[in-house]
Formats: sequence, structure tokens, C-alpha cells
Amino acid sequence: MVTDFDASRALLHREKLFEPFTVESTLPLREALSQNLIAEKDELLVVERGGQRLAFSEFQMIYHHIAQGELAREPYLVVY
Repeated sequence: MVTDFDASRALLHREKLFEPFTVESTLPLREALSQNLIAEKDELLVVERGGQRLAFSEFQMIYHHIAQGELAREPYLVVY
């Protein structure tokens, strides 16, 4: 059953409830592993555009909920 969206039931806040993660630089996965920035057992969220890939740690996304940046010269927004 589909119902219309009732905006009066939405809980909207003016203040940020969490800080979005703006991706300004990236590392190859092997380098991130060798620097202990992520562990081999970590779950990753992988996005791809135009043959380019980015991987986000599940723990990182649980904290920030939103990652944003540019991939293949196009802006992106990942929500977890």
C-alpha cells in the first residue's frame, strides 16, 4: 500500500546531528592496510563511477553517515 508523504510528520533539525565526511584525498587500499588505517577484517562499502572505485570503512560510515567528494570528475554523496 502506497501513501502520500506527510511532511507534518517529519522531524527536521536546523543543527547538524553529525559531521559529514568530505573526502579530500585517497590512498590505494594496500597503502591504507600497510599504514593500519583499516584492518583486513573491516567491512568496506565500495562505490564505482567511470571505472574508478572508492572504499569506505563501515566504521567510518557509521560515525559520519555521509561521505561526499568527487569521483571520475563528478560529485558524489554516499549515505549509510
